This record gives sequence, structure tokens and C-alpha cells, in this order.
Amino acid sequence: MSNNIELLSIPGKWDLTYNYTAGETISKFLIEIRDNARIMATKCTQCNRVIVPPRSYCERCFISIKDNWVELEPSGTLEAYTIVTYKFEGLPDPPYVIGYFRLMGADTTIPHFLAGLELVDLENARGKVKVGMPVRLIFKDKERREGRMTDFRIEPV
Repeated sequence: MSNNIELLSIPGKWDLTYNYTAGETISKFLIEIRDNARIMATKCTQCNRVIVPPRSYCERCFISIKDNWVELEPSGTLEAYTIVTYKFEGLPDPPYVIGYFRLMGADTTIPHFLAGLELVDLENARGKVKVGMPVRLIFKDKERREGRMTDFRIEPV
């Protein structure tokens, strides 16, 4: 048998609809967004880190923190970002800004879109978006919230 076998590539596409459980901690986080328009985080009782999105345990201290909740202010800063100009399936039409945001009182960041910017002139937009810029969360009306990260948008202050 020869080791010079031609390897073929066979095109395919998977399009699977599925549901998965968010688990106890993320479910509580999303329910608080949906029902109370507030961001809750978990806090480690040992190292005092405030983690959002919340986690059931502190990966530094290896202790359960699933019952130690704190509310965060709906404001913070932009920690990192990119202006997306390429079309990705399932995402909004470009251009848009996606970034990591540190909410006031948190030690970790959340990824989200930065809304409220005029992005027609990209050079102008690049001058307006800055690491460290203050941001705020704007929640949808209660009737429109579904318990998802899309129940709020993040805008520059």
C-alpha cells in the first residue's frame, strides 16, 4: 500500500438547532437582566474578585461562589475593542464595534457591541472610540427583555 494517498476535502455545512441549559449561575444572571434590568456578579469571599459574567466558583481560589452575589452599576469603561468591517454570518452588517467592557466594581470584562456611534466615516469613528472611555448600559423595556445579553446595549457616556 502506498503512503502517497491523495486526501480529499468534502464540503459540508452543519445547521443544527439546539437548546442548552445555562446552568444555575448564568440562569440567575440572565433572569436578573430580564426581570430587574440589573447586572449581577459573583464575588469570591477569599480573594474578593468580582466576576461578571458570574461564575459558580473562583478559578483562582477553587472555592464555590455561586451564592455570593453583588449588583454592579450599569456603567463602566471600554477595555479593548475592534471595529469590524467584514461580514460574518449571524452577526450584524458591518461596520460595528465589539469590545470588552469592565463594569464599575467588576474585576473581569464582558464582551458586547458598542452602540450609539456613527460609523459611516470609519476614520472619524476611530478617533471617537478609545480604550478607557466611559460607557453605560441601556436596558430594553421590560416587555421586550428575554433574559439574554441582547436585553441591553452599551453606549458611550
